[in-house]
Parts: sequence; C-alpha cells; structure tokens
Amino acid sequence: MTLLAYKPNRLSVLTVVIACSMLLCARSRPGAGYIDVIPEEMQRLIADKYGEGLHAVGAATASREESAVRMATVEARAELARQFKTQVDALQKSFEEVVNYGDVVEYQQAVEILSSLELSGSTIAKSMVDNKKRGLYSAKVLVIISADQLKKLVDDKTRTYTSFRASKAYKDLENRVAREKMLFEQ
Repeated sequence: MTLLAYKPNRLSVLTVVIACSMLLCARSRPGAGYIDVIPEEMQRLIADKYGEGLHAVGAATASREESAVRMATVEARAELARQFKTQVDALQKSFEEVVNYGDVVEYQQAVEILSSLELSGSTIAKSMVDNKKRGLYSAKVLVIISADQLKKLVDDKTRTYTSFRASKAYKDLENRVAREKMLFEQ
C-alpha cells in the first residue's frame, strides 16, 4: 500500500516541477511590445542553474535598502507558493479526469500530501538593488527551491503521512481487538 501511494507522489512532483519550469520559461521570454522585468543576469541564472526547480522573482521599492530586499523576497516567496498551488490544482483536476473509482484512495493520498506541503527550504539565489531615484531603493530578488529540495519535501511529507496512517491503522486494529475481547467475555 505504501509503495502505491508513493509512486503517484513522485509522478506528481515531476509533473509539478516540469509544469512550473515551463510556465516560468514562457514568462521569462519577452515578446513583441513586452518589457521584461526580470533582469538579464537573473534570466541567465534561471536558464543555466535553476530551470529544473521552482523559481520566482520579486520586486519592491522602499526608502530603506533592507526593506526593499525583504519586501521583494516576500513577494517572490508568495509567487512560488501561488505557482505551486496552481500546479497542484491543475494536477488534481487532471487526476480527477483520469482516475477510475478503484484508485480514488491513492489519488486522495497523493493530493493530500501535495496540497499540505509547505514550501520550506526556499533560498535567495540573487538579489539586485538599484538606487536610481534619490531616496528610493528598488530591489529584485530571485528565490529558488531546487528540484532536489522539492523532492525531499515530498519524500519527508510522504514518510510522515505514511507513518501517521500506519499508526492510526494499528490503533484501529487494537480497538477492534479490545471490542472483540469484550464481546467474548460477555
């Protein structure tokens, strides 16, 4: 049972990572009349190093440099969470279309694991600060979660969830045994 619940999760992670990468690559290529807000240096980093994981660029302006960087980081992390949720929602819809009635339990386990996954482990890959306007700092921050980190997050969540389900099943079994003993003693 654990092995069956584990396989959809790996497939789910792979699908999420690929879909997010494709989405972000499409967003980082400017078209006609489009001004790209992602600096070229960050685009190169994404293409060369971080294309396989999740990544987002946040931008903010503030009167203090630290505040601008902090706000841009928060914006980038929020965007990572939105992208991940969007991909999980899309994955859930595609599973609903494909899954037949007998596989619903496995599907629900995969969705529960992914939807409750916290995107911890994000790191700042690059931050850029500009002070063109006197007294205002403009910051752009590239935040990433590597594909390896994403896999570890899902693996950890899977182990925790499987362990919880196993302990709950064992407690249920103990309760059934106790009820059965009470019936035989009467």
